[in-house]
Amino acid sequence: MARSYRIITALRERISLRVQLAAIAGLLCLVLVMVSAAVTANAARGQGREAAQERLSAVASELADQLDYRMFERYREVRNIAALPPLKQMWTSEPDAVRAVLEQMQQTYPDYSWIGYASLDGTVVAATNGHLEGVSVAERPWFIDGSTGPTVKDVHDAKLLSELLGASADGQPFRFVDVAVPIRDESGQIVGVLGAHLSWSFSQATMRSLLMHIPEERMLDVWIVDSAGEALTGSRFGSVPFDAEGLARLRSGEALYDAEQGVFITAAATTGYLDYPGLGWIAVAAQPESTAMANSQELTSQILQAGSMIALAGALVVALLSGTMLGSLSKLSAEVDQIGRSADARISRVGGSLELVHLSTSIRALMRRLGVAEQEGEVARRAAADATTRMEEKTRRLGEDLSEMRRLADTDALTGLLNRRAFNVFAEDAYQHFRRYKRGVAVLMIDIDYFKRINDTWGHAAGDEVIKAVGAQVGAAIRTTDKLARFGGEEFVVMLREVDPPTAWSLAERMRRQIADTPVDYRGSPVHVTVSIGVAIVSMSDRDTGDAVERADRALYGAKAMGRNRVVAEWNNTDVSNAA
Repeated sequence: MARSYRIITALRERISLRVQLAAIAGLLCLVLVMVSAAVTANAARGQGREAAQERLSAVASELADQLDYRMFERYREVRNIAALPPLKQMWTSEPDAVRAVLEQMQQTYPDYSWIGYASLDGTVVAATNGHLEGVSVAERPWFIDGSTGPTVKDVHDAKLLSELLGASADGQPFRFVDVAVPIRDESGQIVGVLGAHLSWSFSQATMRSLLMHIPEERMLDVWIVDSAGEALTGSRFGSVPFDAEGLARLRSGEALYDAEQGVFITAAATTGYLDYPGLGWIAVAAQPESTAMANSQELTSQILQAGSMIALAGALVVALLSGTMLGSLSKLSAEVDQIGRSADARISRVGGSLELVHLSTSIRALMRRLGVAEQEGEVARRAAADATTRMEEKTRRLGEDLSEMRRLADTDALTGLLNRRAFNVFAEDAYQHFRRYKRGVAVLMIDIDYFKRINDTWGHAAGDEVIKAVGAQVGAAIRTTDKLARFGGEEFVVMLREVDPPTAWSLAERMRRQIADTPVDYRGSPVHVTVSIGVAIVSMSDRDTGDAVERADRALYGAKAMGRNRVVAEWNNTDVSNAA
């Protein structure tokens, strides 16, 4: 130990003070910067993980909501068709007319692979394209449960229809989700079951629609699992990606991290919508950690690079300063040597380069070294403060990005209007206000007529312009206290506060006329658009605004059935309509 100390001491005596000071300053700066970088990197990593999980959670929640709503639309359509008054006399007596209605329904939404009406004994009486007519479906689960009440059945392979339908568009075997409801005659007696096989391919379209707005570099992997945990679609199709514990954690909304694959995983469970009960699907969104943490890793890299440059600059500055100080060290040492020998000995202020052995015998040189060390400490503190300032700026930006993502989660990407999630919050507030102050609240359900024909004739870009234009016209017609949302596809909902039935009717009729009289300009060509509107008033007997939404939706379908381009209102189960 003593020998090592002597070797180090001898080595130091052979190295100039200028070199030693530069090395010490550089090392000090580097240590301070590394400490700051470690603290910053840890904070950035934590915030980056939280931000990544919130982004994935927003994607999974949006997919779950889309699945619930699209299934609700099909569930609602089948129920509405089964309950249409004009069809009550046709079910048992006019199979050709029933088939025509079902085929028109299939053309409106091609993801219906098969729609059929079966009598109470299970024999298919009328079906799209005549498929399975005369065949018994009495043993099929959808028929058995559908004969007692509305039902939905989870994804299953095609059995009776596989040979009739041929290959699907993507070459994969057909898989269906079933919707079935009982058919009642005018006396209320069940006379049969209306069943629809919805092609499971609609889930792929839903995921593509969701992911098309997400940059490719985000590298999101999205799939759907059923209530038992089996993947129904996506990259893990057919597998069981999670054990029971993992599935329970995901269903509760907890985020997971797959350490083996280096992947963040979040999920959102479907819970149904209004009277649609849901099938317990879970929407899963996953993202590689390297992608999710790219921003925080970039921030850490920048801090380390800046710190290295600061450390190098500190060493160079010290080397330059010491060069002006140590040149006259010998003279200074001589003057110090005179202290005590002469009463008038004085020590001059000199600068230059000194050897450590001379510095140990020079008080003046020692004082100067302490002064330089203090300056270097200030340089290091300023460098650390600058690094901290940059860290705080990055953190602020991350916070702004998070706020923007929360805003996007409540906004429809195409129109900028509220989406269904955000609308439900305002709807609950309006309902509570109505219950407390007895001030009228109305619901308008608005649907663009023949929207598929617009897409087929003009293209989907024109269809998007029509949706945005109709949304803008409806938004301009309502007050700031009212709320407008896009419920999906070409359908909108409006919540009117403090209105009576005549006022709600008048506003809906004014909207309908204005839209019909104002063609949408698409690349210099007018696209004529009409809408059908259903109107309902919230009543004290409603459990929530969802009951009024359902009445308005029935009124909307009444308007569609009566020829479109009209307003139909349902006041206390009594339909009131007006057409163009």
